[in-house]
Order: sequence, then C-alpha cells, then structure tokens
Amino acid sequence: MKAYFNLTHEEIKIILLIKKGFSNQKISVETGRSVNTVKYHLKNIYKKLKVNNRIEALNASFEFLEK
Repeated sequence: MKAYFNLTHEEIKIILLIKKGFSNQKISVETGRSVNTVKYHLKNIYKKLKVNNRIEALNASFEFLEK
C-alpha cells in the first residue's frame, strides 16, 4: 500500500478501522495491539494529518480511503 501523508501501514490500517466506526478498544482487538498502542498511533496520525480528532482525520484522508 502506498504511503499517504507519510502514514505507516499500521496507521493506515487504523484509519480504515476508524472509517468502519471501530472504537479504540475494537481497534485494539482487531489489530492485536494494546489500547495504549492504538492511542499512540492515533496521536501520530493526528499530528501527521494536522488534525485534532477522528472526524477531521477521516476528512483529511478521504481521498485515499475511497480507493
């Protein structure tokens, strides 16, 4: 998968799960990562996309989510 916005593969996976409406807990279960690790990735996603929350992150990443 091509890197968009310099997001890692793991961060893109998390964005796609957010698009499906997954909570941090559900993302944790789905990815096999701890909730704290999911939160860490979310913090990095927000920083890279220059956003403050999930909705803004989805809007910022809309273009590659539709592919």
